[in-house]
Amino acid sequence: MATNNVEKQSFGEAGGAYVTGTTAVTGQFCAITSLDDATFFSALTWPEINKHRDGSANSTGTDDLLTASETIPKGITIYGQITGFQLGAGRVIAYNAA
Repeated sequence: MATNNVEKQSFGEAGGAYVTGTTAVTGQFCAITSLDDATFFSALTWPEINKHRDGSANSTGTDDLLTASETIPKGITIYGQITGFQLGAGRVIAYNAA
């Protein structure tokens, strides 16, 4: 029986990246898990996070919702169609989209 892409993503079978530095990372990611209590992003490319329910852009038009002022505690996973990010601090596992 073939495994579908959702199952592969759910269990990390599509692979991932262990990221500890502040160099920009690009790719197709379905989830990012924080490994430190003070993880934050200096940049995050996730177009859907900046849209209102009606599909219009937020007031600033930038990817600024999960930046330095918003820390992601250890063990928390954010899910979405993330295409790039840059850590300001902390460590994460970024799971590849299948």
